[in-house]
Amino acid sequence: MDFFLLGTVLFLLANVAIVVTMLRRVNLNNDSVLAWEQAQTTATQPVFAQPRPVIQYQPEYMAKAA
Repeated sequence: MDFFLLGTVLFLLANVAIVVTMLRRVNLNNDSVLAWEQAQTTATQPVFAQPRPVIQYQPEYMAKAA
């Protein structure tokens, strides 16, 4: 592996380490985040699935299926 590729890989690994360290320091249990989550849950309405129609099979089809 030449030095350019080695340097590029080490640079990218260092960036990943920095990002992981920064994300570990973020506290998501503060009041601002909790208030935002509460506002999002009250603002969005849940989408309910539409009921499917009940299929009524004709008796001759039921006899053939059995």
